[in-house]
Amino acid sequence: EDMCNSQALPGGRGMAVRFAAHAVRCLLELPGNDPRLDRLAAAAVLMEQESRLGGFSCWSSAEMALQVEDVLKLQQTSMPMLDATDGDDLEGMEQFPAIEALALHVAFEQMREAVRKGRRLPGHEELLVLVAQSLLKREFACGQQVAAAVTFELAQCCC
Repeated sequence: EDMCNSQALPGGRGMAVRFAAHAVRCLLELPGNDPRLDRLAAAAVLMEQESRLGGFSCWSSAEMALQVEDVLKLQQTSMPMLDATDGDDLEGMEQFPAIEALALHVAFEQMREAVRKGRRLPGHEELLVLVAQSLLKREFACGQQVAAAVTFELAQCCC
């Protein structure tokens, strides 16, 4: 893996951008038909429905419970990265599973937000744009812009 060293960009923002770019790259490399995205979408619908019903679901199965459990694991794995405020907080989080978990967790949150607002679930490119906007803290119009921004950010920080 071509992880950058923490001195490549000044201050904590550089490291945060580096991790965000790596997380978005994980989503860029994920095929649109990856079954994990389908499971995240199903869990978003289920969890939002349960939320509306005060924690009770009128329909559920063991498989649905596993999907929710998977989302909770993603959240647990990615929370330290989401809570990090500077470069020192991100030290030691270079492991690919944590970065991938961050990408998938943010994707799940975007799906859940769509369900909460009564919108259709985002397709792969729209999801990619939403996740990139959330993690990179800037606007994108399409997946091609996201890919260019990720390439640029990783080229700025990587040896």
